[in-house]
Formats: sequence, C-alpha cells, structure tokens
Amino acid sequence: MGEATAYEFLKNNYNVIINSRKEDHLLNIKKKLEKYGRIDYIAQELKDDQSCKSLSDKVKNISQNVDALVITIGGYIEDTVEDLSGIDEMFKNHLKIPMLLIKNFLNLLTSGSSIILVSNSDVDNKNRSNLLSYTVIKYALNKSVKIIAAELIKKGVRINAVAPEYIIQSFMPEEDYTKLRTLGDLETPPEDISKVIYFLCSPDGSWVNGAIIPVDGGHSLIN
Repeated sequence: MGEATAYEFLKNNYNVIINSRKEDHLLNIKKKLEKYGRIDYIAQELKDDQSCKSLSDKVKNISQNVDALVITIGGYIEDTVEDLSGIDEMFKNHLKIPMLLIKNFLNLLTSGSSIILVSNSDVDNKNRSNLLSYTVIKYALNKSVKIIAAELIKKGVRINAVAPEYIIQSFMPEEDYTKLRTLGDLETPPEDISKVIYFLCSPDGSWVNGAIIPVDGGHSLIN
C-alpha cells in the first residue's frame, strides 16, 4: 500500500519521501517510480522516540515542510485473552510508533497539511477473538484520530484514517486494478486505498477531518 500511495502522489506532482528499514526494498521502489517524479528514500527502523525524531530530522534535510504524513505500518499477530503474545508488538506498530511519528513531525506540518493513519474496517463490525490485541489497539487508534484532530484544529492540520480489511500485496503502476476486485471481496487493491488517501490530503478533501473512512468494498458489512 505504501508503494501505491507514493505512486498516487507522484502522479499528482508531489515530491515523495518513503521510509522502511530495508534499503534494498526502498531502492527497488525508487527505481520503479522515479520516472513519475522526485522520490527520495530514508532507510531506518522505527522503534522508539529517538528513531522517529531521527527520521523527521532527515526529512527536514530534504524538505522544510511536509504536506502529507502517511503512516502505513502493517502486520498483525493472532492472540487471545489467554495468550496475549502479540500485545506488545501490536501496541508498538499500530499505536506507539504512529503517535511518536506525529509528535516528531509536528514541526514540519503547517496549516493545510494532513496526516493519514491506517485502521481496519472490521474493528467496529466483528469480534474476532483470535485477533484480540490487534483489534483493541486499532480501536484505540480510531479514537486517537478524533482526539488528535481536535487538538490540531487550531494549527490547521487535519488527520484522518483509511480502513481497509485485507489488502492485495501486489502492485504495478498503470495496471487496470479495477479488474482485480468485485464489491464485497475480502481483499482490496492498494490503488483503491491510495486514491482515497490522496483525496483526503488534497484540497478536495480539505473539509474532512477526524474521520475513519472504510475502503473495503463493503466486505465488512456482509460477513
């Protein structure tokens, strides 16, 4: 999804900076997308406040301000109340690191900037006992979107979240992804999500704030 989002912003004349801990992965994305516009990458693992600050400092060396901060940390661990083996990692990946990134990027966000987080459309509709930590923490993420939106209103910075269910992992620029899905399918093409992300960050989405937007073709409503 991160790659598709970078592609969507590049198509719309944004300069893009991508981050991951794997430099070879970032280099492959850069080579694939650089013909569409300027794309830089920063290889760095995000594990605590210091590493998030380091990333924001490196971004500042490239750009003095950030129009859109899109945080797409993924992954899930199955666990239950009897075996909370995933609680620490799920908290770190889906709540702690996103909050620390927002905190450390505030000095680069100006009036009109947007923040995007990623939730899950199942959170409010299903009670999956095998995904306890993941579900509870995504629910907390949804609430944090609304709280942060209220806090940043005076700064002129908006925050929203997109909420797909399962995401198709493959992505190819200029592919006709609409042939890959039917309404109600379990998996969502990353292009569908990236287009919503771009809309939320664009002038057309400037009146949307503190919202959790389902992007799952309605699957969470019928199963």
